[in-house]
Amino acid sequence: MNYQITTDIVGQKPYFMEYNHYRPNKLTGDSVVVLVCGGGHLMKIWEVTPDGRKGWALLLAEKGREVIMVEWACNSPDVYKCSSQELCRLTQKENMDLIRQVIEKKVSRNRKIIFLGWSMGGPQVFKLACDIIPKRTAAILGYGATGPLNFFKPPAEEDQSAVNLNQPFHISEAAIQRICDSPFFPREYIEKYIREYLVPISPTMVAIQSKRLAVKEYWGILTIKKTANMPPTLLVNGTRDRGHTPKKERMMIDWLKKYQADVTVRYMRDFSHLGMLCLGNEKIAQVYLEWLACRQL
Repeated sequence: MNYQITTDIVGQKPYFMEYNHYRPNKLTGDSVVVLVCGGGHLMKIWEVTPDGRKGWALLLAEKGREVIMVEWACNSPDVYKCSSQELCRLTQKENMDLIRQVIEKKVSRNRKIIFLGWSMGGPQVFKLACDIIPKRTAAILGYGATGPLNFFKPPAEEDQSAVNLNQPFHISEAAIQRICDSPFFPREYIEKYIREYLVPISPTMVAIQSKRLAVKEYWGILTIKKTANMPPTLLVNGTRDRGHTPKKERMMIDWLKKYQADVTVRYMRDFSHLGMLCLGNEKIAQVYLEWLACRQL
């Protein structure tokens, strides 16, 4: 193994954030890649696939990239021993503030951050890059993350529906089948994926992402205020990712290019929303590495 791994926690009860730090013995780039996963998933999704193959964190570290992967704050009561009530109160604001604390603790001020956000982690990394630590962010990488436009521009009130903010949110069976939909996803391991990768999540976090009226007081948290800070961006998406339609992607790309000319979009044939767990996940990691190398990041 040509890298060192350390694990630590930032924050105070009830909101903690666990993270793993991969530091290669020989660096191939001066920036640090920070991985932010999607809602309802443990950071394990970056580390190892259900069938035992290497995840993106390991694949990037083996190529000399320093990597930090973070657990969503209070992602599971089983992990952090918080109550369901404490979990349900957690907002995006606390989560992003803890990510900032991890970066300030582990990355020296003279080094740049590359954010890689997946799914619901996508809106967070755009907000972090533009408004929270813009001077420290060099680029954004995204996978299945072309939906942030919906979060930054709330839909009309008549499109809203009630949401229960007092019960932890769990990913539905229908959603699981949708995000696993790929000939490359090892279907015999789907039960292991459900058992070891999925956790309850704050319904407030989910409600904010959906722009529910019940939590509209939090809307500003995921509104990008300083779009001029938009960094170079690479968006990768699987062609079997049914949650991201071509129309939605086109809207997102056009919106980004108003503020940043350096926006690249790649499509990976037959990969699903869970591209990091699919067979051939190393191909996507290589796309990220080549894009970063071209920009000397």
